[in-house]
Amino acid sequence: MKPWLQYLIAFLVFCHGFIYVRVGAMLPEPVKGWKESSWLLGKCVSSHHLTTLVVSLHVIAGVVTLACALVIGWPSLLPGWWRPLAVVGGTAGIAAFAVFWDGQTTLLIEEGAIGAIISLVLLVGAIAVHAGQ
Repeated sequence: MKPWLQYLIAFLVFCHGFIYVRVGAMLPEPVKGWKESSWLLGKCVSSHHLTTLVVSLHVIAGVVTLACALVIGWPSLLPGWWRPLAVVGGTAGIAAFAVFWDGQTTLLIEEGAIGAIISLVLLVGAIAVHAGQ
């Protein structure tokens, strides 16, 4: 892979991870109209614990995705670790959306559907590159 492409991918993954950390630190305030419930978990988790879980998942997804970006940009830091970091970061990002979404289709974008799709692309990319080798 050409170095400029490697750095571009690392930059994009870094931006994605940064957004997860930033949004996780502010949740649930940025989403007006959030019902403080989870469509996936239903009534299994109380409002306070749900907020803690959502914030934790976003921050974990962000930190792991940031680490993945660093390893993509500078593979000599942790050789071979970008794939496991991408899998964990992507999975945590998808889980963060799945737990945060309250079932309102009108709030899909605000509640993180685009981030979940990007995390899915990161996850599938890591699996596809691994399978191709």
